[in-house]
Amino acid sequence: MSAETASSTRREEGVARWDGRPLDKVRALQWTLYRCAKQDPERRFHALYGHILRRDVLWRAWSGVCANRGAPGVDGLTVDAVAASGVEEFLQDLSQQLRAGTYRPSSLRRVMIPKPGRPGEFRPLSIPTVADRVVMTAAKLVLEPIFEADFLPVSYGFRPKRSAIDACESVRVEANRGREWVLEADIRDCFGSIRHDALVDQAARRVVDRSMLKLIRGWLRIGVLEDGATGSPGAGTPQGSPVTPPTQ
Repeated sequence: MSAETASSTRREEGVARWDGRPLDKVRALQWTLYRCAKQDPERRFHALYGHILRRDVLWRAWSGVCANRGAPGVDGLTVDAVAASGVEEFLQDLSQQLRAGTYRPSSLRRVMIPKPGRPGEFRPLSIPTVADRVVMTAAKLVLEPIFEADFLPVSYGFRPKRSAIDACESVRVEANRGREWVLEADIRDCFGSIRHDALVDQAARRVVDRSMLKLIRGWLRIGVLEDGATGSPGAGTPQGSPVTPPTQ
């Protein structure tokens, strides 16, 4: 047994604590991954894929998907339909597919939504199936703590427990300290044109688990079902899933 595996086993057998409060096993896993990433900025993580198969991680992911509700994907299956037919069986089937390597993400369903404050303009929203949203959320639960450790305190975009309001407060504080300049910049169609290989290369700076990287590549290559045909994107990350930035 490797040192990393032994450490993981000890974590799950005991009760981890953070700031003196007891943590459940999923939170304990996240805290351990964050702490290891923070302590060693050069560390690259193995054996991550196995965590998304865990019953507690999949249940936590399901809870998040269920809370967010959302429209059905291309299969027409809703959150309510899964709940009615049996969540335990649904998650067990997902876990078996992931373990056997037979899991394949479905095409995305395209929906056009109005842009806030821009009459007549629309933004494409790409909706995954409920099953894909659960697996994506499970992967996010495992990966997010690792990359969170690398962000600067002044970074606010698309991070847990941070918002534009926090960024505005930071600007207010700095203005009260005598700062006089604010620079606003934007990258045109950033998420719609980002190169897949460049994105995976950045993920691989921290993650060397081949199965996890394969999963990420699979999500990036998901085609969008539109007008009865599925197109394969050569670049960009379609907005509307748990592993892509929210629409603005």
